[in-house]
Amino acid sequence: MLRKTTILAAAGIGYVLGTRAGRERYEQIVSAFDGVRSNPQVQKAAAQAQEYAAQQAPVVKEKAQEAAAKASGTVKDVLSSDDDAAPDTSVPGAPSARTPKPHGDPLPGTPENPVEADHA
Repeated sequence: MLRKTTILAAAGIGYVLGTRAGRERYEQIVSAFDGVRSNPQVQKAAAQAQEYAAQQAPVVKEKAQEAAAKASGTVKDVLSSDDDAAPDTSVPGAPSARTPKPHGDPLPGTPENPVEADHA
C-alpha cells in the first residue's frame, strides 16, 4: 500500500511540475510566434504568397477540371468497353472462341472443352 501511495504522490508532483513548465514553455512559443508574425518582412512575404495563390487559382482550377474530365472519360471507356471482345489467339494457351462463358460452359482442358495445342 505504501508503494502505491508513493507512486501516486510522485505522479501527482510530476504532473503539477510538468503543467507549470509546460505552460511557461507554451507562453514562450506564443510570444516568439507573435514576434515573427508581426515582423514586416514576414507580413510582406505572406501578402505576396496570398497574391500568388489568388493569381494561380484559375489555372489550378482549369487543370483540375481537365484531369477530372480525363479521368471520367477513362472510367467511362472502361465501363462501356465490349465484354465480348475478340480474344488474342496469337499466344499459345490464350483464350479461344471456346473459352467458358459465365453461363456454364465447361472449363478449358476438360474433355468437353479440350485445349487446342499449337504445334507449329
